Amino acid sequence: MEESRRLDISRLKAGFSGKFPSHPLSKILSLEPDSLTVEELLAKAQTWLAFFQGEKEK
Repeated sequence: MEESRRLDISRLKAGFSGKFPSHPLSKILSLEPDSLTVEELLAKAQTWLAFFQGEKEK
């Protein structure tokens, strides 16, 4: 079985935290590893986006 390609998300994490330092999603992202497989990223991105959009509506 071919090993899944890993993507570096450290710039995404730093960029989001820089723009939204007090947003709860910044804390969540900081706990994520700096690299994820494509499958992991796709699975998590949907949840992160829903959480981000939900916080903006409050």
